[in-house]
Amino acid sequence: MVFVKKMSLRRVSLWTRDTPFCFNGRRGMKTGRRLFCAAMLWFFSSTLGAGAPQTPTVRVAIVRDVEELTLSVGGTYEIAAVSGEKKLHRGRHLAACKVTATSQGIRIHQTVFETASLRISARKKAAIVLNRRPYRGDIIIRRTPGGLLTAVNVLDIESYVKGVLVREISHKWPIDAIKAQAVATRTYALYQKEICKNRDYDLTADTSSQVYGGFSSEKSKTNRAVNFTAGEALLYRGKVFPAYFHATCGGSTERASELWKIDIEPLAGGRLCSFCTSSPHYYWTASVDFKNIRKKLGRLYTLKGELKNILVAERNPSGRVRSVELKDDQGASMVVSAKDFRQAQGPDVVRSANFTIAVEGPKVIFAGKGWGHGVGLCQWGAFGMSRKGYSYREILEFYYPGASIEKIY
Repeated sequence: MVFVKKMSLRRVSLWTRDTPFCFNGRRGMKTGRRLFCAAMLWFFSSTLGAGAPQTPTVRVAIVRDVEELTLSVGGTYEIAAVSGEKKLHRGRHLAACKVTATSQGIRIHQTVFETASLRISARKKAAIVLNRRPYRGDIIIRRTPGGLLTAVNVLDIESYVKGVLVREISHKWPIDAIKAQAVATRTYALYQKEICKNRDYDLTADTSSQVYGGFSSEKSKTNRAVNFTAGEALLYRGKVFPAYFHATCGGSTERASELWKIDIEPLAGGRLCSFCTSSPHYYWTASVDFKNIRKKLGRLYTLKGELKNILVAERNPSGRVRSVELKDDQGASMVVSAKDFRQAQGPDVVRSANFTIAVEGPKVIFAGKGWGHGVGLCQWGAFGMSRKGYSYREILEFYYPGASIEKIY
Protein backbone atom coordinates (compact mmCIF):
# COMPACT_ATOMS: atom_id res chain seq x y z
CA MET A 1 0.00 0.00 0.00
CA VAL A 2 1.38 3.40 -0.98
CA PHE A 3 0.57 6.53 0.98
CA VAL A 4 0.93 9.90 -0.76
CA LYS A 5 1.42 13.02 1.32
CA LYS A 6 -0.47 16.12 0.15
CA MET A 7 1.59 19.09 -1.00
CA SER A 8 0.49 22.68 -0.85
CA LEU A 9 0.66 24.93 -3.92
CA ARG A 10 3.35 27.01 -2.26
CA ARG A 11 5.50 23.96 -1.53
CA VAL A 12 5.28 22.77 -5.12
CA SER A 13 6.12 26.20 -6.59
CA LEU A 14 9.08 26.69 -4.26
CA TRP A 15 10.38 23.28 -5.18
CA THR A 16 10.16 24.03 -8.92
CA ARG A 17 12.37 27.10 -8.52
CA ASP A 18 15.32 24.81 -7.89
CA THR A 19 14.46 22.50 -10.74
CA PRO A 20 16.47 22.98 -14.00
CA PHE A 21 13.65 23.58 -16.51
CA CYS A 22 14.82 25.02 -19.82
CA PHE A 23 12.43 27.87 -20.65
CA ASN A 24 13.50 31.03 -22.40
CA GLY A 25 12.74 34.22 -20.44
CA ARG A 26 10.69 35.16 -17.34
CA ARG A 27 7.34 34.55 -19.08
CA GLY A 28 8.39 31.08 -20.16
CA MET A 29 9.51 30.24 -16.64
CA LYS A 30 6.16 31.33 -15.18
CA THR A 31 4.25 29.35 -17.78
CA GLY A 32 6.39 26.32 -17.11
CA ARG A 33 5.82 26.54 -13.39
CA ARG A 34 2.08 26.81 -13.87
CA LEU A 35 2.06 23.80 -16.17
CA PHE A 36 4.22 21.80 -13.80
CA CYS A 37 2.04 22.71 -10.78
CA ALA A 38 -1.08 21.75 -12.69
CA ALA A 39 0.47 18.43 -13.65
CA MET A 40 1.56 17.73 -10.08
CA LEU A 41 -1.85 18.61 -8.66
CA TRP A 42 -3.55 16.38 -11.23
CA PHE A 43 -1.21 13.52 -10.32
CA PHE A 44 -1.80 13.80 -6.58
CA SER A 45 -5.54 14.29 -6.84
CA SER A 46 -5.95 11.34 -9.20
CA THR A 47 -3.72 9.15 -7.02
CA LEU A 48 -5.48 10.06 -3.81
CA GLY A 49 -8.90 9.69 -5.36
CA ALA A 50 -8.15 6.32 -6.90
CA GLY A 51 -6.14 4.44 -4.34
CA ALA A 52 -5.95 6.18 -0.96
CA PRO A 53 -7.85 4.40 1.83
CA GLN A 54 -10.89 6.31 3.04
CA THR A 55 -11.57 6.97 6.70
CA PRO A 56 -13.64 3.97 7.83
CA THR A 57 -17.00 4.26 9.54
CA VAL A 58 -18.18 2.44 12.65
CA ARG A 59 -21.64 1.52 13.94
CA VAL A 60 -22.22 2.28 17.61
CA ALA A 61 -25.32 1.06 19.45
CA ILE A 62 -26.16 4.11 21.55
CA VAL A 63 -29.58 2.93 22.80
CA ARG A 64 -30.71 -0.69 22.94
CA ASP A 65 -34.10 -2.31 23.42
CA VAL A 66 -36.19 0.63 24.60
CA GLU A 67 -39.87 1.36 24.10
CA GLU A 68 -39.45 5.00 23.15
CA LEU A 69 -36.89 7.48 21.84
CA THR A 70 -36.83 11.27 21.54
CA LEU A 71 -35.53 12.60 18.21
CA SER A 72 -34.81 16.06 16.79
CA VAL A 73 -32.68 17.51 13.98
CA GLY A 74 -31.40 21.08 13.84
CA GLY A 75 -31.21 21.35 10.05
CA THR A 76 -32.15 19.73 6.75
CA TYR A 77 -32.57 15.97 7.06
CA GLU A 78 -33.67 12.87 5.18
CA ILE A 79 -35.32 9.67 6.35
CA ALA A 80 -34.68 6.56 4.28
CA ALA A 81 -35.39 2.86 4.51
CA VAL A 82 -32.16 1.05 5.34
CA SER A 83 -33.10 -1.77 2.98
CA GLY A 84 -32.49 -0.34 -0.48
CA GLU A 85 -31.84 3.18 0.90
CA LYS A 86 -35.19 4.37 -0.51
CA LYS A 87 -35.90 8.00 0.46
CA LEU A 88 -39.10 8.21 2.48
CA HIS A 89 -39.15 11.78 3.74
CA ARG A 90 -37.21 15.03 3.58
CA GLY A 91 -37.62 18.01 5.88
CA ARG A 92 -36.05 20.88 7.80
CA HIS A 93 -35.61 21.39 11.53
CA LEU A 94 -37.37 18.44 13.05
CA ALA A 95 -38.68 19.50 16.46
CA ALA A 96 -38.25 17.09 19.36
CA CYS A 97 -40.71 14.23 18.92
CA LYS A 98 -41.28 10.69 20.08
CA VAL A 99 -40.21 7.59 18.17
CA THR A 100 -41.99 4.29 18.90
CA ALA A 101 -42.36 0.86 17.34
CA THR A 102 -45.70 -0.21 15.86
CA SER A 103 -46.93 -3.43 14.31
CA GLN A 104 -46.58 -1.78 10.87
CA GLY A 105 -43.13 -0.30 11.37
CA ILE A 106 -41.64 2.76 13.12
CA ARG A 107 -43.61 5.84 14.14
CA ILE A 108 -41.90 9.26 14.20
CA HIS A 109 -44.27 11.83 15.68
CA GLN A 110 -47.53 11.09 13.81
CA THR A 111 -46.05 9.39 10.76
CA VAL A 112 -45.68 5.61 10.55
CA PHE A 113 -42.94 4.36 8.23
CA GLU A 114 -43.70 0.81 7.13
CA THR A 115 -40.20 -0.60 7.50
CA ALA A 116 -38.23 -2.39 10.22
CA SER A 117 -35.30 0.05 10.08
CA LEU A 118 -34.80 3.71 9.21
CA ARG A 119 -31.75 5.84 8.52
CA ILE A 120 -31.87 9.50 9.54
CA SER A 121 -29.26 11.65 7.77
CA ALA A 122 -28.62 15.35 8.40
CA ARG A 123 -27.24 17.71 5.77
CA LYS A 124 -24.46 20.31 6.21
CA LYS A 125 -23.18 18.59 9.36
CA ALA A 126 -26.31 19.36 11.36
CA ALA A 127 -26.41 17.34 14.58
CA ILE A 128 -29.01 14.65 15.10
CA VAL A 129 -30.22 14.77 18.70
CA LEU A 130 -31.33 11.49 20.22
CA ASN A 131 -32.59 11.44 23.81
CA ARG A 132 -31.25 15.00 24.21
CA ARG A 133 -27.73 14.08 23.15
CA PRO A 134 -26.30 15.36 19.81
CA TYR A 135 -24.48 13.01 17.46
CA ARG A 136 -22.39 13.36 14.32
CA GLY A 137 -23.09 11.13 11.33
CA ASP A 138 -26.29 9.16 10.72
CA ILE A 139 -28.68 7.42 13.07
CA ILE A 140 -30.23 4.06 12.23
CA ILE A 141 -33.32 3.11 14.21
CA ARG A 142 -34.30 -0.56 14.16
CA ARG A 143 -37.43 -2.26 15.42
CA THR A 144 -36.43 -5.41 17.27
CA PRO A 145 -38.41 -8.67 17.08
CA GLY A 146 -39.73 -7.94 20.57
CA GLY A 147 -41.29 -4.66 19.46
CA LEU A 148 -38.59 -2.48 21.02
CA LEU A 149 -36.19 0.00 19.46
CA THR A 150 -32.42 0.07 19.06
CA ALA A 151 -30.57 3.15 17.78
CA VAL A 152 -27.19 2.90 16.06
CA ASN A 153 -24.93 5.86 15.31
CA VAL A 154 -23.03 5.45 12.02
CA LEU A 155 -20.09 7.84 11.76
CA ASP A 156 -16.46 8.09 10.71
CA ILE A 157 -14.07 6.53 13.16
CA GLU A 158 -12.18 9.77 13.90
CA SER A 159 -15.40 11.45 15.10
CA TYR A 160 -16.15 8.33 17.12
CA VAL A 161 -12.78 8.48 18.89
CA LYS A 162 -13.39 12.16 19.67
CA GLY A 163 -16.66 11.16 21.36
CA VAL A 164 -14.91 8.49 23.44
CA LEU A 165 -11.77 10.12 24.83
CA VAL A 166 -13.31 12.42 27.45
CA ARG A 167 -15.37 9.49 28.75
CA GLU A 168 -12.31 7.27 29.07
CA ILE A 169 -9.53 9.67 30.10
CA SER A 170 -9.23 13.17 31.58
CA HIS A 171 -8.87 16.00 29.05
CA LYS A 172 -6.67 17.73 31.64
CA TRP A 173 -3.97 15.06 31.39
CA PRO A 174 -0.71 15.52 29.45
CA ILE A 175 -1.24 15.44 25.70
CA ASP A 176 0.89 12.33 25.10
CA ALA A 177 -1.21 10.27 27.50
CA ILE A 178 -4.29 11.38 25.54
CA LYS A 179 -2.63 10.57 22.21
CA ALA A 180 -1.78 7.07 23.47
CA GLN A 181 -5.41 6.59 24.49
CA ALA A 182 -6.59 7.86 21.08
CA VAL A 183 -4.51 5.25 19.23
CA ALA A 184 -5.65 2.45 21.56
CA THR A 185 -9.30 3.53 21.23
CA ARG A 186 -9.07 3.69 17.43
CA THR A 187 -7.36 0.29 17.25
CA TYR A 188 -9.99 -1.36 19.42
CA ALA A 189 -12.77 0.13 17.30
CA LEU A 190 -11.15 -1.05 14.05
CA TYR A 191 -10.82 -4.55 15.48
CA GLN A 192 -14.48 -4.59 16.53
CA LYS A 193 -15.51 -3.38 13.07
CA GLU A 194 -13.62 -6.29 11.56
CA ILE A 195 -15.15 -9.01 13.72
CA CYS A 196 -18.71 -7.62 13.73
CA LYS A 197 -19.31 -7.42 9.98
CA ASN A 198 -22.36 -9.66 10.15
CA ARG A 199 -23.97 -7.95 13.14
CA ASP A 200 -26.19 -4.88 13.38
CA TYR A 201 -23.48 -2.84 15.13
CA ASP A 202 -19.76 -2.93 15.89
CA LEU A 203 -19.65 -1.34 19.35
CA THR A 204 -21.84 -0.28 22.23
CA ALA A 205 -21.66 3.08 23.97
CA ASP A 206 -21.02 1.68 27.46
CA THR A 207 -18.27 -0.08 29.39
CA SER A 208 -18.85 -3.36 27.58
CA SER A 209 -17.07 -1.69 24.62
CA GLN A 210 -15.82 1.87 25.05
CA VAL A 211 -17.82 4.64 26.71
CA TYR A 212 -19.07 6.94 23.94
CA GLY A 213 -20.92 10.20 24.48
CA GLY A 214 -21.35 11.69 21.03
CA PHE A 215 -20.64 15.26 19.98
CA SER A 216 -21.34 16.79 23.40
CA SER A 217 -18.47 14.80 24.94
CA GLU A 218 -15.79 16.40 22.78
CA LYS A 219 -13.13 18.76 24.15
CA SER A 220 -10.60 20.80 22.19
CA LYS A 221 -7.56 19.14 23.78
CA THR A 222 -8.76 15.59 23.21
CA ASN A 223 -9.77 16.51 19.65
CA ARG A 224 -6.23 17.75 19.03
CA ALA A 225 -4.88 14.39 20.16
CA VAL A 226 -7.23 12.62 17.75
CA ASN A 227 -6.29 14.89 14.85
CA PHE A 228 -2.58 14.51 15.59
CA THR A 229 -2.79 10.69 15.51
CA ALA A 230 -5.44 10.48 12.75
CA GLY A 231 -5.33 7.14 10.96
CA GLU A 232 -2.78 5.61 13.33
CA ALA A 233 -3.42 2.16 14.76
CA LEU A 234 -1.57 -0.60 16.56
CA LEU A 235 -0.75 -3.60 14.40
CA TYR A 236 0.65 -7.02 15.24
CA ARG A 237 1.87 -9.05 12.30
CA GLY A 238 0.07 -6.66 9.99
CA LYS A 239 -3.31 -6.86 11.70
CA VAL A 240 -5.22 -4.80 14.23
CA PHE A 241 -5.99 -6.46 17.56
CA PRO A 242 -8.20 -5.62 20.56
CA ALA A 243 -6.07 -2.94 22.21
CA TYR A 244 -7.55 -3.36 25.67
CA PHE A 245 -6.97 -0.73 28.33
CA HIS A 246 -7.87 -0.18 31.96
CA ALA A 247 -7.64 2.50 34.65
CA THR A 248 -4.82 1.25 36.91
CA CYS A 249 -2.80 -1.97 36.73
CA GLY A 250 -1.57 -1.72 40.32
CA GLY A 251 2.01 -2.67 39.57
CA SER A 252 1.86 -5.19 36.72
CA THR A 253 -0.23 -5.85 33.62
CA GLU A 254 -2.29 -8.99 33.07
CA ARG A 255 -2.18 -11.62 30.33
CA ALA A 256 -5.23 -11.38 28.05
CA SER A 257 -5.58 -15.17 27.84
CA GLU A 258 -6.49 -15.19 31.54
CA LEU A 259 -9.78 -13.54 30.61
CA TRP A 260 -10.41 -14.02 26.87
CA LYS A 261 -9.51 -16.38 24.06
CA ILE A 262 -6.62 -14.33 22.75
CA ASP A 263 -2.92 -14.97 23.25
CA ILE A 264 -0.57 -12.61 21.40
CA GLU A 265 2.65 -10.87 22.36
CA PRO A 266 1.23 -7.30 22.74
CA LEU A 267 -1.33 -8.61 25.25
CA ALA A 268 0.93 -11.09 27.06
CA GLY A 269 1.04 -8.95 30.21
CA GLY A 270 3.84 -9.16 32.70
CA ARG A 271 4.88 -5.52 32.33
CA LEU A 272 6.10 -4.28 35.71
CA CYS A 273 4.60 -0.83 35.96
CA SER A 274 5.88 1.75 38.42
CA PHE A 275 4.14 4.63 36.66
CA CYS A 276 0.61 4.35 38.12
CA THR A 277 1.44 4.77 41.81
CA SER A 278 -0.17 8.24 41.85
CA SER A 279 -3.52 6.75 40.85
CA PRO A 280 -6.30 7.22 43.42
CA HIS A 281 -7.26 3.62 42.60
CA TYR A 282 -3.86 2.10 43.28
CA TYR A 283 -5.12 0.79 46.65
CA TRP A 284 -8.76 0.14 47.46
CA THR A 285 -10.98 -1.65 49.98
CA ALA A 286 -14.58 -2.78 49.85
CA SER A 287 -16.76 -4.06 52.68
CA VAL A 288 -19.71 -6.21 51.58
CA ASP A 289 -22.03 -8.39 53.65
CA PHE A 290 -22.60 -12.06 52.80
CA LYS A 291 -26.28 -11.54 51.96
CA ASN A 292 -25.47 -8.95 49.28
CA ILE A 293 -22.72 -11.13 47.81
CA ARG A 294 -25.13 -14.09 47.64
CA LYS A 295 -27.85 -11.97 46.05
CA LYS A 296 -25.57 -10.55 43.37
CA LEU A 297 -24.17 -13.96 42.48
CA GLY A 298 -27.64 -14.99 41.34
CA ARG A 299 -27.58 -18.18 39.27
CA LEU A 300 -23.83 -18.50 39.71
CA TYR A 301 -24.51 -19.62 43.29
CA THR A 302 -25.49 -23.31 43.27
CA LEU A 303 -25.00 -24.18 46.95
CA LYS A 304 -28.09 -25.11 48.96
CA GLY A 305 -27.07 -23.47 52.21
CA GLU A 306 -26.40 -19.84 53.06
CA LEU A 307 -23.05 -18.33 52.09
CA LYS A 308 -20.75 -18.46 55.10
CA ASN A 309 -17.18 -18.00 53.87
CA ILE A 310 -15.10 -16.89 50.87
CA LEU A 311 -11.50 -17.87 50.21
CA VAL A 312 -8.96 -17.28 47.45
CA ALA A 313 -8.81 -20.60 45.60
CA GLU A 314 -6.06 -19.85 43.08
CA ARG A 315 -3.84 -17.00 41.91
CA ASN A 316 -2.29 -16.60 38.47
CA PRO A 317 1.35 -15.65 37.68
CA SER A 318 0.57 -11.90 37.89
CA GLY A 319 -0.59 -12.35 41.48
CA ARG A 320 -4.24 -11.74 40.63
CA VAL A 321 -6.97 -14.05 41.86
CA ARG A 322 -7.94 -16.62 39.25
CA SER A 323 -10.79 -18.17 41.26
CA VAL A 324 -12.51 -17.95 44.63
CA GLU A 325 -14.00 -20.70 46.78
CA LEU A 326 -17.45 -20.18 48.30
CA LYS A 327 -18.58 -22.19 51.35
CA ASP A 328 -22.07 -22.49 52.78
CA ASP A 329 -23.27 -23.15 56.34
CA GLN A 330 -23.77 -26.85 55.54
CA GLY A 331 -20.11 -27.48 54.77
CA ALA A 332 -20.48 -27.60 50.96
CA SER A 333 -18.30 -25.52 48.67
CA MET A 334 -17.98 -24.40 45.07
CA VAL A 335 -15.45 -22.50 42.95
CA VAL A 336 -16.19 -19.41 40.83
CA SER A 337 -13.76 -17.64 38.50
CA ALA A 338 -12.60 -14.25 39.72
CA LYS A 339 -13.75 -12.75 36.41
CA ASP A 340 -17.34 -13.92 36.95
CA PHE A 341 -17.25 -13.03 40.63
CA ARG A 342 -16.11 -9.45 39.91
CA GLN A 343 -18.70 -9.03 37.20
CA ALA A 344 -21.46 -10.22 39.50
CA GLN A 345 -20.45 -7.99 42.40
CA GLY A 346 -19.79 -5.02 40.16
CA PRO A 347 -16.39 -3.92 38.81
CA ASP A 348 -16.75 -0.68 40.78
CA VAL A 349 -17.07 -2.72 44.02
CA VAL A 350 -14.40 -5.39 43.53
CA ARG A 351 -12.23 -3.10 41.43
CA SER A 352 -9.65 -5.64 40.30
CA ALA A 353 -8.76 -9.30 40.67
CA ASN A 354 -5.68 -8.37 42.68
CA PHE A 355 -7.17 -8.62 46.18
CA THR A 356 -7.07 -10.35 49.54
CA ILE A 357 -10.09 -11.48 51.56
CA ALA A 358 -10.80 -11.09 55.26
CA VAL A 359 -14.04 -12.17 56.96
CA GLU A 360 -15.24 -10.01 59.86
CA GLY A 361 -18.54 -11.34 61.21
CA PRO A 362 -21.28 -10.88 58.59
CA LYS A 363 -19.01 -8.84 56.34
CA VAL A 364 -16.29 -9.65 53.81
CA ILE A 365 -13.45 -7.14 53.43
CA PHE A 366 -11.77 -7.04 50.04
CA ALA A 367 -8.44 -5.16 49.96
CA GLY A 368 -6.87 -4.76 46.55
CA LYS A 369 -4.67 -2.91 44.08
CA GLY A 370 -5.60 -1.34 40.76
CA TRP A 371 -8.85 -0.85 38.89
CA GLY A 372 -9.83 -2.91 35.86
CA HIS A 373 -8.81 -6.15 34.21
CA GLY A 374 -5.16 -5.11 33.92
CA VAL A 375 -4.72 -6.01 30.23
CA GLY A 376 -2.98 -3.64 27.81
CA LEU A 377 -2.67 0.09 28.40
CA CYS A 378 -2.68 1.25 32.02
CA GLN A 379 -4.28 4.70 31.80
CA TRP A 380 -2.78 6.04 35.02
CA GLY A 381 0.51 4.49 33.94
CA ALA A 382 0.28 6.45 30.68
CA PHE A 383 -0.33 9.56 32.79
CA GLY A 384 2.79 8.81 34.86
CA MET A 385 4.93 8.07 31.81
CA SER A 386 3.87 11.26 30.03
CA ARG A 387 4.68 13.27 33.15
CA LYS A 388 8.19 11.82 32.99
CA GLY A 389 8.63 12.90 29.36
CA TYR A 390 7.77 9.70 27.48
CA SER A 391 6.10 10.20 24.09
CA TYR A 392 2.81 8.53 23.19
CA ARG A 393 4.68 6.10 20.95
CA GLU A 394 6.97 5.07 23.80
CA ILE A 395 3.93 4.63 26.06
CA LEU A 396 2.21 2.38 23.52
CA GLU A 397 5.40 0.38 22.89
CA PHE A 398 5.73 -0.23 26.62
CA TYR A 399 2.19 -1.49 27.20
CA TYR A 400 1.79 -3.32 23.86
CA PRO A 401 5.23 -4.92 23.31
CA GLY A 402 5.78 -6.28 19.83
CA ALA A 403 3.11 -4.07 18.24
CA SER A 404 3.88 -1.41 15.66
CA ILE A 405 2.16 1.96 15.27
CA GLU A 406 1.19 2.46 11.63
CA LYS A 407 -0.78 5.08 9.72
CA ILE A 408 -3.28 2.89 7.88
CA TYR A 409 -5.45 5.56 6.25
